[in-house]
Amino acid sequence: MKKLFLPLLLLAPAALPPGAAAIELLLESNKGESGTIGYVDIDRVFKEYSGTSGAREEFLAEIKKKEDAINAKKTGLFTIKAEMAKLRQEREFALTLPSLMETKRSMTEPPPPAPVTVSTSTPAQVEASTPAADGQQPPAAPVAPVEPPPAAPAPAVSQLPGMAGIEMPGVGKIPLSHFKFSVSTSVPEIDAALKKKEGELKAKEEELRAFQRQAERELLEYESHKNEILLGRIYVALKELAQKESVSVVVDKRNILYGQNAVDLTGKLLEKLEENAL
Repeated sequence: MKKLFLPLLLLAPAALPPGAAAIELLLESNKGESGTIGYVDIDRVFKEYSGTSGAREEFLAEIKKKEDAINAKKTGLFTIKAEMAKLRQEREFALTLPSLMETKRSMTEPPPPAPVTVSTSTPAQVEASTPAADGQQPPAAPVAPVEPPPAAPAPAVSQLPGMAGIEMPGVGKIPLSHFKFSVSTSVPEIDAALKKKEGELKAKEEELRAFQRQAERELLEYESHKNEILLGRIYVALKELAQKESVSVVVDKRNILYGQNAVDLTGKLLEKLEENAL
């Protein structure tokens, strides 16, 4: 009983490895008869057959769909990581916030006035206390008030370390007047929020890995299904062509050392495949 083996590789028809998927064509109508041996350039069939190119485009579109779904899940991971980075920045700022606020308060409150002390032993008073020659007491000289030295100007609050703004990942420095904590200014509450985000991130990573494995399985099943459809079409068309041409055996062109053009069925097979597709 004569058999035909047709290898098929959906995405790389020009380089079919040994052991690729194949079909068997049983030419039962020519059993026991001596007939012509024909051959087919299967690489050319896969390259020029519209059904093969169409199946390849559909498979690539399916791959693109899976990649888009995976990228969407990765975007969710990046969002959680950015939120965690923001919480860590807020935690660092919350640790220094009490000292910064105390420094701000000390800089904005005016200093208490310095006590004014007036000396009672000025030269003018000593001279006035000396009795005059005629025995009359001279009038006391006026004492000028002593003013405290002017206080040094306080530095601007915005120039204090950490008060100009807070650096946010991917955003830049945000002024304190525009900054708003995601959770709280309490460090324990921020730590609790970070722990929760870490759990969400771990769950999302596990979900992404499971989704990638499932996508790979679905793509393999999709490719196998498309291969079976194409092999079935080629099987039917080649069997009909072999019977019409009274050919007993059809082999792949790569498996023969010599053959005449008269037994090359490649062109006729392509025509038959396109006719069956209509």
